[in-house]
Amino acid sequence: MKFRLSALPAAVIFCLLFSACVTGGSSNILELENKGSVMGIRTPEWVTIYLERGVSALQQRSEYDGKFCIVGEESGTNRQFVLSWADQASAQQRLGETLRTNVASRYSAAVSGFASSSGVASSGASSSGVQSESSGELSQEIDSIVNSLVNVSYSGAQREADWWSLRRRYDPDNREIFSDEYTAYVLYTIPKAELNRQIAFALETSVSADSALYDITIALARDILLQGYDTNELITTAEIERIAVDSYDPPGSVKALALSELNHHEEYLIGRDTAAAILAGRELLDNPRFTEYLNLICSALVINSPKPALYNGYFVSVINSPEINAFATPGGHILITKGLINAAQSEDALAAVIAHELAHIQLSHGLRAIQANRDVEEWFSRFSNNGAATIAGRINNGFSQTQEFDADITAIALLAAAGYNPQGLIEILRELQKIQPGISGGFNSTHPSPTSRLVNAQVAAARYPAFTDTRANSARQTRFNTYKSSL
Repeated sequence: MKFRLSALPAAVIFCLLFSACVTGGSSNILELENKGSVMGIRTPEWVTIYLERGVSALQQRSEYDGKFCIVGEESGTNRQFVLSWADQASAQQRLGETLRTNVASRYSAAVSGFASSSGVASSGASSSGVQSESSGELSQEIDSIVNSLVNVSYSGAQREADWWSLRRRYDPDNREIFSDEYTAYVLYTIPKAELNRQIAFALETSVSADSALYDITIALARDILLQGYDTNELITTAEIERIAVDSYDPPGSVKALALSELNHHEEYLIGRDTAAAILAGRELLDNPRFTEYLNLICSALVINSPKPALYNGYFVSVINSPEINAFATPGGHILITKGLINAAQSEDALAAVIAHELAHIQLSHGLRAIQANRDVEEWFSRFSNNGAATIAGRINNGFSQTQEFDADITAIALLAAAGYNPQGLIEILRELQKIQPGISGGFNSTHPSPTSRLVNAQVAAARYPAFTDTRANSARQTRFNTYKSSL
């Protein structure tokens, strides 16, 4: 039995095709009969495309946009057997094995990449746990986690069409030496979003919090949920945002409806009050030149984002404090401490800090702190009466780990869209990993550990093509050094 699964634009191979199908146009294979012979029906185009160019080419057809194509294939000398298989075949029963193989390889790449990262082996091993077990133990644990994918009853797959053909393969030098074989094909599709959601959920629920692979498993799950199963397909920032939002608030929920009705002016007013509450007892840095530099970076990121315009625009300010922290409020207010800016060693790393805070705003993480169970009217009542205090409390105490991970994944997409190196986020996380141990409060109390975020960022950044190390760009680095020296 043979299968293939593909995700646009590159195929994820289930198995090797039967050689006769690969060489369907060669002179030593002759089609004697097919499903349409009696009625004079031509071979369907999907079969021709599949046989000639593979399931990846089939996947690119407009009618399969937003879906994974799955083609089941069975060959044999008994016609009744292959036709019976075609009638009984189920895509759900075969997805697990392929997913297990693919996700296992992604695990191996993530483990290897994280373990070999500079500075991680020494400073991050104890918190990540990746290096605390032997490779054999890790392999066993990976097997145990990915085996859970086999037992999922994948829903949403639909049988689209089937076909069969009888082909004769003969010796080119002696046509009297031949063999006849029936081959049946079944085409299934499954919505990409549905499959991605089910894979992510299976991973998240199959790993324990004390596992050495916990961080990597959660990172893979979030990456698959937000960016899809196919590592070769880049998802736009807008699409990442939409999927993340739906994972927090299913369409039609009270919060989803309330946020859809909120206008930019209302968001700005509550964000302004929230920023004032966060700044209580804190002092802004009086350095217009450096502030202007930060906002130029912010503008480059925003113009390529899903929400390039707000009521009063986006604005970045610096809190005059050695504490390492950053805050983002609804309406476009971003506050970054001088301590966090000093931790950045390049403009790409500094842009990554801003991109992460922009992602919190565009994903409406602050607004989601307002809870309402009854209706939209109740949500707006809480928004108007105590929204700023509620949001300020959430921001000061930190967003959830899921929201921080999603902000990092979105930030990487924002960096790439603006021409910054996605590795800038990894760079700043490594710096924080070096200097954060032993520091209480601030960033440590409001964000997941730099190590867990680093794993998540590495998994997400692996999708993007290699960028030129922009620190080698003397003009950009000179500009960064010049502005930073003015702090």
